[in-house]
Amino acid sequence: MPYTRRRFLETSAAASAGLLASGALETLFARLAAGQQSEARGYGALVPDRKGLLDLPEGFTYRLLSSAMLGTVSDPRFSQRLTSGEPVPARHDGMAAFPGRAGVTVLVRNHELEPGHTPAVDPGSRRRYDPLGTGGTTTLWVNGNRELVRSFASLSGTFRNCAGGVTPWGSWLTAEECTYLPGPADTQVHDLRPDVARRHGYVFEVDARAERLVEPAPIVALGRFYHEALAVDPNTGFVYQTEDRKDGLIYRFRPELVTRRRKRPRDLRAGDLAQGGVLEALRIVDLPSVRTQNWEDGDPIFLQGRRYPVDWVAITDSDPDMDMERDPQDEEDDRLKRRARTAASSTRAQGLRLGAAQFARNEGMAYQRGAIYFCATNGGKARAGQVWRLDVRRQTLTLAYEPNDVAVLDGPDNILPAPNGDLIVCEDGRDEQFVLGITSAGSFYRLARNAYNQSEFAGACFSPDGRTMFVNIQDPGMTFAIWGPWSRRKA
Repeated sequence: MPYTRRRFLETSAAASAGLLASGALETLFARLAAGQQSEARGYGALVPDRKGLLDLPEGFTYRLLSSAMLGTVSDPRFSQRLTSGEPVPARHDGMAAFPGRAGVTVLVRNHELEPGHTPAVDPGSRRRYDPLGTGGTTTLWVNGNRELVRSFASLSGTFRNCAGGVTPWGSWLTAEECTYLPGPADTQVHDLRPDVARRHGYVFEVDARAERLVEPAPIVALGRFYHEALAVDPNTGFVYQTEDRKDGLIYRFRPELVTRRRKRPRDLRAGDLAQGGVLEALRIVDLPSVRTQNWEDGDPIFLQGRRYPVDWVAITDSDPDMDMERDPQDEEDDRLKRRARTAASSTRAQGLRLGAAQFARNEGMAYQRGAIYFCATNGGKARAGQVWRLDVRRQTLTLAYEPNDVAVLDGPDNILPAPNGDLIVCEDGRDEQFVLGITSAGSFYRLARNAYNQSEFAGACFSPDGRTMFVNIQDPGMTFAIWGPWSRRKA
């Protein structure tokens, strides 16, 4: 389809939510607000792939490293096996790259699998958190020639491992985007289901150095809710989190080891977050319990560029027994089919009672130079999305961007910084899916196209030497290594 202004702006604004080159955020927002955007030449036009998987610019090459087809282990094209012998799990999602030994790049990859989905992570249930859990992470070792030399399950027994975050100490925080509870369907508790055996809704940590399945220990103190993304402030060791609900909060976790001065932030290591800490929710000082969505009629409460002082309220019960309940006001006769609503015991409801601010489906989040950027996917009067900036030094919150026009922005999500200072955007739109590049001046270019279907891109990351980009297509699950003349990008 033609590359429309709407498609550029939605992904450009999504890019604004993450790690940006120095000074690029304000430049990009200003240009977008003024309608000043242009198409860069980038690396040139995309060349159709003879294999029908991934279109790339001339001079670029890809290698399919690891693939899986949901629902089967015998698809002739996509069903592969880990080097450990098990089928590659399906539904590739968030991913991060770490330096390994002897020039190896270590990829830790999420699998967003629901109950009953196959191929599952750790099908032999060797070390599952939940014996019925199908999701988790796999770890891939890729050598300097972009060859897969080892792959194995690294966390198992979870569900819906969607996004997460990289820590400064070399681990991957993988988050469950669900709050399932074990038990028969219930007329009050919406999250109960018979195909799970343990509580879900947690963050788990995977040390990138692990060479086998890690101990599947939920970091309970990080909260039980619909997790999406996490970002760690390296100066304080505090962990920030988004919650993918229409009434979601922004959370901050202060590790006990840091607050009690048993460790300096720079000395934190894998496992330390599980030692406990305080979970808090963001409150706007002068507007307690405010709904930041700007959904109300009349003039918006929040205006672009205005700074609001914030503080934090402690969540008393970070591991509530019920997150979602069945709505008693739903007139559906079958009480087991009544819609879900936020339960009074949930972390969201606790925070709101204490004055925390509500946001509209928080998703992407990243730390950059003293600030946390995050997206409210359907915030704004047009429910087209908002981008927020939290200054963790000054403790202020700013609505950085809200276009209120689906022709401009339609649900911002996640991005990553490229070694050359550009921003790489993984599309998850409604038609063709592209990986895009955004320059610091606000111009854009196409870097890759899903030539197989309309499934989303996810998990883009660069090797430590910056020469290889890795990216996933979710379904069929495919992990690619991409390389080429990165220095030849033209404005």
